[in-house]
Amino acid sequence: MVTRIGHIALNVKDLDRAVDFQQQVIGMVETERTAGVSYLTCNDRHHELILIEAPADRGYAHLALEVADTTVLEGATKRLTAAGGTMLGGIYDGEPGIDRALKVKSPGGHVYKLFCGMETVPAPPAGDRPTHFEHVSTKVLNHRAEERFITAGLGFRMADRMGVMASWWHCDEDHHGIALTLAPRSELSHYAYAWPDLNALGRVADRLKAVRGRKCIWGPSRHGPGNNHFLYFHDEDGAMIECCSELAQMQADDYQPRTWSMHPGTINQWGGPPPPRFILTGFPIAEPQPGRPSWAMAPGRAPTAAT
Repeated sequence: MVTRIGHIALNVKDLDRAVDFQQQVIGMVETERTAGVSYLTCNDRHHELILIEAPADRGYAHLALEVADTTVLEGATKRLTAAGGTMLGGIYDGEPGIDRALKVKSPGGHVYKLFCGMETVPAPPAGDRPTHFEHVSTKVLNHRAEERFITAGLGFRMADRMGVMASWWHCDEDHHGIALTLAPRSELSHYAYAWPDLNALGRVADRLKAVRGRKCIWGPSRHGPGNNHFLYFHDEDGAMIECCSELAQMQADDYQPRTWSMHPGTINQWGGPPPPRFILTGFPIAEPQPGRPSWAMAPGRAPTAAT
């Protein structure tokens, strides 16, 4: 059902400071700002990231997944609820950059927004920035229920598994768009941008040090599942970012799903186990808002009634 990973929406304490971090360290470009919300991109899509000023509700609001058209949205409710999802209102329109959307809460409490009709914008000027928003890694306690939801409900397919601790799932040629990690509570582990190569990750680390005086949490190194280079650090509000390059492509590389050992070497092919700051980092799930959020309205538009 899902055709590609769309974007992530994060609640932030100080919108200007959060946008500044994404622009200076990552290279994102703001395409629109309205009602205390910033829409940012790194390509010709209207947005790959949404930042929502909400000082009292720290957390991530949703992961957005693109579907082909409104027909898919109209037929999604039965499939999503049968897979264990809880609908959060009906189909709505009027949000900047997209045509229509529908939100659902997974068995683990993660909020997914299915949408169609992403607008395009003039591509940003040449610069050192990601190619696209790539994936999220979420923490869940009931791993199997969440897996059933993203496969039977969202249509993802397995890419790899690491014992009972983690699994990786894809909806297109990228090795994974969603990763699941076993944990005591549901949280966002990290969100990830795709970069051209390992040298680009080094330049991100340089900017993080130069403009924020901060060091990375883990990396650079290479994961086993996905075979990608990685670099991890926190954004301005404490959510963890992964910068990736050379992620395996499921069709082009003829990648065969496999079950990996739970040995630390699986997720760090060049070095030691993940540090405590990586393991313990978790960004909470923001309070879900059924239907159209108060901020999700393009200026000058009159919304139609939700279906």
